[in-house]
Amino acid sequence: MLPLFVGQVFFVATVLGHMQLVHPPPFGAVNNPHRTDPPDPYLQYPYDCCGPLARWKYPCRGYLRLLGTPQGASVASWQAGSVQAWNISGIGNHYGGSCQVGFSVDQGKSFQVATSYEGNCPHRNGGNDADGQNFDFTVPADMPLGEAVFAWTWFNREGEFNMNCAAVTISDGQGKESAMGIPGEDSVATMAASGRDKVPGGAAHSYTSERRVSTCIKPLARRSLHPHKHLAHRHLHGYNLRTRNPQMPYHERPAMLVANTGTGCLTPKTTAEVKFPHPGPDVVVGDGEYGLEHPSPAEACGF
Repeated sequence: MLPLFVGQVFFVATVLGHMQLVHPPPFGAVNNPHRTDPPDPYLQYPYDCCGPLARWKYPCRGYLRLLGTPQGASVASWQAGSVQAWNISGIGNHYGGSCQVGFSVDQGKSFQVATSYEGNCPHRNGGNDADGQNFDFTVPADMPLGEAVFAWTWFNREGEFNMNCAAVTISDGQGKESAMGIPGEDSVATMAASGRDKVPGGAAHSYTSERRVSTCIKPLARRSLHPHKHLAHRHLHGYNLRTRNPQMPYHERPAMLVANTGTGCLTPKTTAEVKFPHPGPDVVVGDGEYGLEHPSPAEACGF
């Protein structure tokens, strides 16, 4: 039997490997060009995990309060119907999971799915830096123009849930934007001036999987927070199937899944990755290394 202290250290080590949204820069992130408050060191940690803000407020960790303020200003401009990219980085990818990205056009009252990634999200063999964790998606062609909230959610095989959000602008193609929605030179310069390369640091942690054991170093400095270097060369790591239904109107898209937050809806743990009960019209199915299972029970999960 492990001594209590050793057991506690092992427990902390197994839960502290996590990821956060890098591009578009989320509310509170070190690379958000509009942030003036101290950066949030917990963005990569899941609900009810770590630190004094562990049980963060759904949705968007409570950051929707910044909408309408300078710190809540848009960080990307995307044309409706265009193919765009997002990426993540952190201290441990948990060897995959399932993700969704989507939008809110009512200041966070509801979130509609843009794309669901069922398995291998994050890319299990893509490492922990943003250059190995690039994903593409299509902005709904008929979504309302103007200000919106972009949301990324992740359900790993530890039964955990994370969510980061960013303010974006949806244009009709007449507005100025850089290729693939990547920050232009002015934005990159602003990010550099705001300390883009400094991420809250800490100790080394480990996490385990049936397939491997990985040591993850919590970022100290110069982590990969340079999306403009990577997204133009993005590709799908290990995906083998993508289905699309471009005819589904935006207002008919399903809500993004919410689970593992104390509502009674729980995702599969250890043995499978999440199959979304309402995945929306754009679904990317992973590499098949793990099976896919719905969250449960159905009545608590809205299906």
